[in-house]
Amino acid sequence: MYNNNEQKRCSDVSHSQTVGVRGPVLVQDTVLHETLETFVFSTTRPRRIHTKGYGAFGYFYTTHSMKQYTKAGFLQTTNQQIPVAVRFSLASGNQGTPDTSRNVRGFSTRFYTDEGIFDLLCNHLPVFFVRDAIRVPDIISHLSPSPVNNLPDPERLWSLFAKYPEATNMLMWLFSDMGTVKSLRHIKGYSVSTYVWQNAQGIRHYVKYHWRPMAGVEYITQQEAQWLACQDPDIAGRDLYDNIEKGNAVEYELCVQLMNPEDAKLLPFDPLDDTKVWDENQYPLLPVGRMVLNHNPENYAEQVEKLAFNPANLLPGLEFSDDKVLQGRTFIYPDAQRHRLGPDFRNIPVNKQPNWSPSCMVSSGNGRYVSGEIMRSEIPNPDNFAQATQKYESFSAAEKKNLVNNISSGLIDAQPNTQYIVLCHLEQVSPALAEMARNQMLLYADTKEK
Repeated sequence: MYNNNEQKRCSDVSHSQTVGVRGPVLVQDTVLHETLETFVFSTTRPRRIHTKGYGAFGYFYTTHSMKQYTKAGFLQTTNQQIPVAVRFSLASGNQGTPDTSRNVRGFSTRFYTDEGIFDLLCNHLPVFFVRDAIRVPDIISHLSPSPVNNLPDPERLWSLFAKYPEATNMLMWLFSDMGTVKSLRHIKGYSVSTYVWQNAQGIRHYVKYHWRPMAGVEYITQQEAQWLACQDPDIAGRDLYDNIEKGNAVEYELCVQLMNPEDAKLLPFDPLDDTKVWDENQYPLLPVGRMVLNHNPENYAEQVEKLAFNPANLLPGLEFSDDKVLQGRTFIYPDAQRHRLGPDFRNIPVNKQPNWSPSCMVSSGNGRYVSGEIMRSEIPNPDNFAQATQKYESFSAAEKKNLVNNISSGLIDAQPNTQYIVLCHLEQVSPALAEMARNQMLLYADTKEK
């Protein structure tokens, strides 16, 4: 039997076990070891990309039956309602990156359906830097800080656009005012990659997904973004959380563009190229449903950071296409989640799918006949500049001026050869754009010299 003093000592774990009052601390103190090790291993490994993010929860309901195009159960009849989880994120940077930085915003949605989990991974810009997943690690390297001093390096960023002419369309989008955002309630979402819908009769369509904010679209200028980065670097996350906490639901409409795969033979570009968009006049947006985000996470670490998205989480009637970026992503995402969360990540509550097994995964293309020579090759119709030109010409005079200022203020700090190549690419987009960028860079250079 312990006496009262002994019981008090046994229950007092606010002190390490020592020899006498001063110590030293004993290696045998398992309470100390367990306390410290529990602390060390209590945090989840950060994501390699899309590190900083915010989450919200709610529901999705179908407003228009898509039975004609897909056999996915939750899209068959109107007013079907299912739970959803959403994570908004910054594609590059770290947990301290300001929300208003020039960046790609991730917009990933998990649908918890009766048939299983469907993950729809979107970005707030409709195009990507490259068209082949094998180039993605190099892109991430260019978007990362210098390995020498861990500081932002303009040369690393701008040499990306010099190295990959296909990234020029992304340059038009990212360095317009659409690259700077202060509210996640006011951004669009695009699947970027092309998926496939298959109906009950086995007919397939290419599909691109679009989210449209019901509160309207808003972007900010580079000047406002830089000011807010100092005043409130977490403004987008705070805005999302506070609005939901006040009872103001955040809503988005889901639309799709559908294309007959045979159209690929007639288009001047490859519709599976992630550096391209589809003409909305030729392939109009069809309304599908509405998403309502109406409650915040109760435990961020468990409900948001442990969300393990995977573009291969599909359902019967929802498949992935031959899009090279998408196919690469379907391989690496589950591996990344195992590395980050452990091999049992699918049993974490927010990822749990009842009775899951590998046989639950949807393999794309059953019934298709595919033949050809195995090779490593560029696509037949790369066309790196036509859509970049179209995007530039769609801007107003003020938007063109902001684009020039945004490009020039960064490009001025790159190496001369990199500047030359990027300006040559801009020349392909618009001689006027390239000339204005050159002139603006000269003004910046004069200012720096003074």
